[in-house]
This record gives sequence, structure tokens and C-alpha cells, in this order.
Amino acid sequence: MQNFLSRFGTIGALVVLTLIFVVAIPGFADSQNMLNILNQIALLAVISEGFTMCLIVGELDLAFPNVASLAGALVGGLIFGGMNPLSAVLLSLATGVVFGAAAGVLVTKVGIPSLITTLASGIIASGMVYMYTKGVSFYGQMPESFLSLGRGHVGPVPSLIAVMLAVVVLAQILISTTRVGRYMQATGANPVAARLAGINTDRFRILALSLSGLAAAFTGVLLTAKLGSANPEGAAGYMMDAFASALLGMTVLGMGRAHPFGTFVGALMIGVVNNGMTLAGAPYYTQDISKGAIIILSVALTSLQGKKI
Repeated sequence: MQNFLSRFGTIGALVVLTLIFVVAIPGFADSQNMLNILNQIALLAVISEGFTMCLIVGELDLAFPNVASLAGALVGGLIFGGMNPLSAVLLSLATGVVFGAAAGVLVTKVGIPSLITTLASGIIASGMVYMYTKGVSFYGQMPESFLSLGRGHVGPVPSLIAVMLAVVVLAQILISTTRVGRYMQATGANPVAARLAGINTDRFRILALSLSGLAAAFTGVLLTAKLGSANPEGAAGYMMDAFASALLGMTVLGMGRAHPFGTFVGALMIGVVNNGMTLAGAPYYTQDISKGAIIILSVALTSLQGKKI
């Protein structure tokens, strides 16, 4: 039982929490509301998966909200300026990769800690987005082909949910079934042993930060497609929830190991709390209080059970 709780305690907490809301709140279990929860966490899950890649190799990325805001503003400005939507999307995604790769080079080749590097690059991205937008939002008519990324459907499923599930599955496949994923895990678990085993740990740290930048830029693009507008601080609110999703995910199927599926479970727990509290008519500030308490309790229970084994 102790082994079971240490591995599945967080998932069990999510199930119990969901059952409480199902019993206490009429309409919570409706299929439409379930889709709403998944749709609400889609962008959070995508950006959190990028942050998870950094955690896997033992690095941090504090720039991802700013990079997401920059990419969202960039794709909106380029489209409103007449650029082909596909070209605008690709250029915006490339911007995120450049930010991540540049941070990775500074971390691995110059030796600046990732905490400081990404904090500084996030400030640079924030300054660039205000330089580009002049501090105003972009509004106007966007092509339907672009808006369908955030507002369309794949059959009965909203496109954002389909994108989220694709990102989670691809990230999990990368980490759990490929040589690259195994090398990334080895880099984060014991970088000295990994180097002695012939793994180019610098390469995989750069890769992880680049993937984080790509996920952040992709989130910014999807956010602009969802809203039909671009705000200079559109993705600023994702930082703490992304931290919570990834860190809570480290208690799924074990303690202290970041992985894409766990991050998705963490994002889902946050989505369930937000949705349930909103339907219950609770004041907005109670959502943050409840999320913090649930995260602490879930991590504490899993950690205590792990110590007993």
C-alpha cells in the first residue's frame, strides 16, 4: 500500500477531488464541462511541457512566459501587417527556439547558471515585445486558417485539446522511448556520470532549453489564435501555474522525477480546481489558496509515503 501511494498518490488525489466536485456541484460531470476543463488547461499544458524538458536535464527556464508573449505579439503583428499566416507562425516559433538555444549556449559554454540566464533573457524578451508593440494590443480581422488553431474543432473535439494531447504524447514518447530522451534523463540525474559514459551533456541541455523556447512560442501563437488579438503581456499569467503543474507532476508515478505525463496530470489537477471553484461560486482568491493547499498536501503525502518505503 505504501508503494502504491508513493507512485499513485497524486493521481488518487485528482480522482478524489474530481469525485467531490461531481457530488457537490451540479453539472460538473457534464461532458461539455469536461471538455471545457481540457480546453482551459490546453495552453497551460503545452507551455508546461517545455518547462518540464528543462527540469529533466536539471535546468530552469524563467523566460518562457515572456517568450510566449513575444511570439504571440509577433505572430499577430506580422499577420496584421499582411504576412502569410504560415510564414508568421514559423517565424514566431523560430524566435522561441533562438531564445532557448541562446540561453542554452550561455549556460553550457559560458557557465552562467540557467536561473540567471533565463531570468535575463526573459527581461530581454519583455523589452522586445514592448519595443515591437509600443505597449498596445493588436486587434483586427485574422484569417480563419489561423484562428482555427485556437478556435477550430477536430470532429467534436476543440482543436486546442487535440494540440495539447499531441504535444503531451510526443513529449512522452521522446522522453520514455528514444535515445535522446534517455540521454536527457541521464544528464539531469547525474551529469558527471553521463559525461563519463560518453554523453554530450551540453548538447542535451541546449536541446532542452530550445524545446522550452519552442513550447513557449507555440503557446503564444495558440493564445493569439484563440483570442484573435495579441497582447504584450498575454502569457504573463502562466508562470506560477506552469511551475505548479511541472512540480506537481514530479510526484506522479514516483517522487522527484519530472516527466511529460506527470506534468499533464498536474495541469489537469489545476484545471479541475479552477473549474470546480468557479462553478461553486467561490471568490477568485480562494482558487489560489485551494491550489496551493492541494499541491502541498499531494506532494507531502507522496513524499512521506516514499520515505517509509
